Amino acid sequence: MSERRDPEWREYLSAVGLVGLTTVVGFTLRPHLQATDVAMLYLLAVVAVASWYRQGVAILATVLSIAAFDFMFVPPYYTFDVHNAAYFLTFAVMLVVALVMSRLTSRIRAQADDALEREQRTAALYDLSRELADTEGSRDQLAVAARHLEHVVGGEAVLALVDEAAADGGVSNWPTEGLFDSVAVSVAARWAYSHGESAGAGTAHCAEAEALAVPLRTPERRFGVAVLRPEPPGVVGPAERLTIEALADQVAAALERTAWAERHERARLEVEAERLRTTLLSSLSHDLRTPLGSIEGAASSLLHEPDALPIEVRRDLVETILEESRRMARLVANLLDMVRVETGGLAVRKAWQPLEEVLGVALLRLEDRLRAHPVDTRLPDDLPLVPVDELLVEQVFINLLENAAKHTSPGTPVTVAAWTDGAEVVVEVADRGPGVPEEAREVIFRKFYRAQSSRHSDGAGLGLAICRGIVAAHGGRIWMEPRPGGGAAFRFTLPLQGPPRVDPPADFPDR
Repeated sequence: MSERRDPEWREYLSAVGLVGLTTVVGFTLRPHLQATDVAMLYLLAVVAVASWYRQGVAILATVLSIAAFDFMFVPPYYTFDVHNAAYFLTFAVMLVVALVMSRLTSRIRAQADDALEREQRTAALYDLSRELADTEGSRDQLAVAARHLEHVVGGEAVLALVDEAAADGGVSNWPTEGLFDSVAVSVAARWAYSHGESAGAGTAHCAEAEALAVPLRTPERRFGVAVLRPEPPGVVGPAERLTIEALADQVAAALERTAWAERHERARLEVEAERLRTTLLSSLSHDLRTPLGSIEGAASSLLHEPDALPIEVRRDLVETILEESRRMARLVANLLDMVRVETGGLAVRKAWQPLEEVLGVALLRLEDRLRAHPVDTRLPDDLPLVPVDELLVEQVFINLLENAAKHTSPGTPVTVAAWTDGAEVVVEVADRGPGVPEEAREVIFRKFYRAQSSRHSDGAGLGLAICRGIVAAHGGRIWMEPRPGGGAAFRFTLPLQGPPRVDPPADFPDR
């Protein structure tokens, strides 16, 4: 990741070459230049070397420049004898300038390298954090982290998690393949995990390992290790190691957030499940008490006085038993459907169906309940087939129609309409009842919610919640709108996307 310098011997060779080139240029121009001008050329070469290379290389270039200047350009030529003592001042100035320049440039270069390393480290941390933020689950987070760490070292990276809850501290789950098949690497990884410090190549611990092991840890917990083998093989530099350790800490923080989120979600589901169980038990004890009491009373009367009761009374008692039994069946069915919706056990098996057939079956099942409410169906002839689970959508129709009959006066009509809207079918069940207050138009779809007008009616307040769960399972949505002229209109959508349609053969008889 960090910028790699040329080998040191190559820098020394480049310095010697630059001094030699300066000597050739000065010798060519010697008839036209003063000795001080040539000294400036050498000084320029020394400054260039000091700017580009290490301090030792700059000192070598300075010594070579002074020697070449003395040998080639200071009379007497081609000897190191100096007859004019003033040239010693020139030599000293060249040496001091070279030392100062090399010192300053090395400091500037070190600061620039530090700034570049910090910039690269910040960029790597930002890229990793951005990608981790869009990743869910520890497995995917480890894959993302391994890819970023491999980019830093240019080689292979493996991240291994350890289950601290295991009886042996997760040792039995330690990887044995890949980078971990080396005994030295495995020992370094165990040491890094146990002590919370980097180990392996380039460190003071388990330095014989050919890979670097970095712990994945937070102040609260240790998650595992990241093992990295650079390419080409070698020791990871200090700057790269700082970047790797920063990335490892960020990965550990992301794993900790994921663990806390999963723990919070499990706790929330447990609380929700407990609340649902409590509410179901309360609903069963409350809502089943009335029909059970009616059934018990009617059955007791028929059992103890079968001959003393007129036939009309006996018929009423039998009808009461039948009606209350059906009411109990509806309550239990709604409770079971709600459990399926809440626990994710609602399996949707879509098939392309004509909506009018699904509605027809629902109307037949509700024939007695809707006897006092005329139903007006408005389904166009060109309504396309819809991909639905017919039993579930039938239950939606039943709940909405029962809801309309329950909250409206006898004799008021109920309208069922449907139409296409782009890539979906919109279905509406509308009534002419009292409507729904504006503040209750969202909460009516919650579990166990009952409108104030129905507090004395039967039901557990689950019908609309079940409808919402079924419609959502089909990929649609359900909502309520006030109806012009009074009443409520419940609408839901069914997307026209489902399994591939199989058209009947041309000679297949029409329905």
